Amino acid sequence: MHFFEPVETTAFALRPAPDHVKIDRGADSAPFEPHAVATGPADEAVWGALAFGADDGVVSVRFWVEPERRGDRLGARMLKAAAPGLFAAGARRVEVRPPVRDQAAIRAALRAGFRPDSGVSRGAAWDGTEALVLGLLPADGPGPTPRVLPDLPGGTLGDGTIALRPLTPGDYEAHLRHRSSPDVYAGAALPLPPSAAEAREVCEWRAAVDWLRGRSALMVIDDGTGYQGTIGLYDVARVVGTGMVGYDLRAGARGNGYATRAVRLVTGWAFREVGIDRVWAGTDLHNTASQAVLRRAGFRLEGVERGGLPTVSGRRRDTLLWAALSSD
Repeated sequence: MHFFEPVETTAFALRPAPDHVKIDRGADSAPFEPHAVATGPADEAVWGALAFGADDGVVSVRFWVEPERRGDRLGARMLKAAAPGLFAAGARRVEVRPPVRDQAAIRAALRAGFRPDSGVSRGAAWDGTEALVLGLLPADGPGPTPRVLPDLPGGTLGDGTIALRPLTPGDYEAHLRHRSSPDVYAGAALPLPPSAAEAREVCEWRAAVDWLRGRSALMVIDDGTGYQGTIGLYDVARVVGTGMVGYDLRAGARGNGYATRAVRLVTGWAFREVGIDRVWAGTDLHNTASQAVLRRAGFRLEGVERGGLPTVSGRRRDTLLWAALSSD
């Protein structure tokens, strides 16, 4: 593919790659031949690289950053520097397909203005695994893409007694054990335990990717001794300013007020940082403990939602609808 003229920035130079150069991206990824390389202003050392593929006006980009240069947002800067030239050469869309497990690459694309518009695609990543497809159009501007769900300030939410943090791969065993407990999954939207593969997928990448996509923010409730349960903000609709909160605690952590504290923390974050005005929750008609949590957290009962949730038998079950407003 014909590449554009070299791009000079204050931090690096992006120029056509020398012939027959190959980038080794590690043991788990096949090397690729770049079309452009980023070099430092003082020497010719390769800091990063880009490779392009074109099909009917859609240019796909693969990118790599030298390990010692990671953390300074070079990936996003390379994508931003390359995009104008690709559009000038006739591209009507530029897209990247980073592996879902490579959240650093996804964040780089978001910082460069790419939008996650096609969901997760099986086998579409540059390493042959699942990919998050992100696209950029000429009218999208220079970025970054606005986040529906921002990162937690400082990485956690806390009140001195509990802390909330994003779910991580290291939580897999505790998460599987917790979600496999009948008294926990009985209160789930579909009351079934997850498989080991489902729990591993959620911990390894799905929770993080759904957060970056703005679909849900799943957090661990930690009292200083480790995983005690989870809480999440789901179904965020920025247009109407609403989102749903859902939570669960392991049996040994109940009775300490952790759930109420967690709901207050997430609701406050939703109002202040996410920018929505209404957080709602649903409880089973007979789940008085969860209802008490919501009352203590300032939620008000609004009514009965007929057939609000499914059951394993196929019949629908009624739920109580609760909500808190930013103006309450």
